[in-house]
Amino acid sequence: MFYSADLPSRGRKYIMGVRIEAADGAKLKLSGDVEVTIELPLRAVREGFALAFSDGTLVRGDYDFGAQSCAFEVAIEGAAAISIARENGRKTLEIGWPIEWISVGAGDDTICANDQDVHGRSAQLPLDIEARVAA
Repeated sequence: MFYSADLPSRGRKYIMGVRIEAADGAKLKLSGDVEVTIELPLRAVREGFALAFSDGTLVRGDYDFGAQSCAFEVAIEGAAAISIARENGRKTLEIGWPIEWISVGAGDDTICANDQDVHGRSAQLPLDIEARVAA
């Protein structure tokens, strides 16, 4: 995991959610409940990345450095209404749900199947999160 954010509710009575799109220079631009630009590490650009949301949604992303755009694929649907659309030649991911936290992990092993169904498809796609022990 190279980025994680807790998002305060700020006393809102409406649902805003989060919009994610590629930004120039291997970055992700988040807007809505949170306004931040995240620099993707080289590994995320080469191998892809995963986005985990507090509602249970898990999304796989790939950054195309040449086109300065991202491709998104929903791996696990959570409670949120999710849409992936193309706007100004770039794909955008919209999470229509109040988000309490977002975590982003880099690498092609971030989302890995740990179980197979009878047809050989992935039955479960967990985040591969490194455990850290306090010194």
